[in-house]
Order: sequence, then C-alpha cells, then structure tokens
Amino acid sequence: MSKMVDDIFSDIAGKYDLIGHIFSFGVDGIWRKIAAAEAIIESAEYSVLDVATGTGSLVLDIAEKACKYNKSICITGVDLNRDMLKIAKNKIDTKIDRKKKYSNIKIDLKLEDAMRLEEPAGSYDVVTAGFLLRNVDDAVVFVKELKKVLKSGGKFILLEMGKTDSKFLDFLYGLYFAVIRLAGSLINKDAYRWLTRSIMKFSRDKMIEILQDNGFENIKIKNLPFQICFIITGKNA
Repeated sequence: MSKMVDDIFSDIAGKYDLIGHIFSFGVDGIWRKIAAAEAIIESAEYSVLDVATGTGSLVLDIAEKACKYNKSICITGVDLNRDMLKIAKNKIDTKIDRKKKYSNIKIDLKLEDAMRLEEPAGSYDVVTAGFLLRNVDDAVVFVKELKKVLKSGGKFILLEMGKTDSKFLDFLYGLYFAVIRLAGSLINKDAYRWLTRSIMKFSRDKMIEILQDNGFENIKIKNLPFQICFIITGKNA
C-alpha cells in the first residue's frame, strides 16, 4: 500500500464505516455477510487470516457465522494502518469480549503489510481480504503472499469492487460516482476521487488470470447485489 493510500485511510478511519453504509445504502453489510459465509468450511476447528482487516467488520461477521455453525476458529486480522486497527480493536473488544457465545472464537489483530505478510508459511486454512485488491501496489506480489500463507487445499475469499459486465450499469455507476466524489469532497476530496476511479479501473478478469498463473484452483467469481461488488474464491493447489 502506498503512503498516499495509507494517509487517506488514516484521515477517514473514524468515518469509514458510516460513510460506507451511506454511500452503499447499507448493502455493504450484506456484501460482507455473504463473504463471511464463504469463510465457513467443513472443519470444526480451523484458522482464518483476514488481510487488510480495516475496522474489523469482516472479522466480526466471520465470528458471527462461526458461532452459528458451532465452529471453533482462530481469526487473525492484519492491516498496515494503525488508525483503522485501533477502531477494529475497540469494535471487537466491545462485541466479542462481553458475550459468552464467542468463547470458541479467538481473534488477534496485527500491524502487517499485505505485500510482506509476516505469518508463517502454510499456516492458514482460510484467507479473506475485503476491498484490498485495488489498494495494493502490485497484485502479483499480494497473490504470492496469499499463496505463501495459505495451506495446501486452503480456501481464499476476495471481496472486491470493480467494473460490471454491463456497459449500461457502468454508465449508471459513473453518474453515481460523480455524486459520491462531490459529496466526498466535503470529507476528503482525494479519498473519494481515488475510491471511485480505482473501482472503475479494476479488472476482475485480470485478477483471475493472476490467480491462475500462480497455481490456484477452482477459481470462481460471484456477483453480489448491484453487481459492482463481487467475490472471487478458490483453493491453493
């Protein structure tokens, strides 16, 4: 992640969740819950790494799903931005530590760069990343890090936003993003200009090609409500 992007996240950290809900009309929560459901596998006990965990929303959704299905899991959330991690810790401490139903869930947060993960090789059964791919300096480098930390046969879930398969929808989103840039300029002009442009430049086909080239299997893509958001899943060979 570049210093510019890191600075942007520091500046909007306190507003990140609220603005995300407003600009997506609350659908961002649905997107994350669908991604969290993908992180529930057959094993009764397993480990999950959430890369670029941000304010911890996906970690909490995975914990909630794991409780529902009586799983015992260890979730490690890593992020390069200290301000986002502080918010994640407060959210997790408030929700997890005060409820006995989460007794089988262990959560750890760490300051780490997605491009240089410090986790042991082959140590995770599941790796998730929400809205990370547009932020990394080199997607190939991240995919190699993903392969390194994921166990053989392990599953990855990548939640992202990008151009749709419809020129008409892309046109409509282009108009909507112009509104977001205008409204976002009241908060952080650079942040919302970068956000909207990075979405429309992101190629899901290119990402799938990178994953295939690095030895991942069973790669699937699922469009989520409104199609601008999607999930890429697959397994480490």
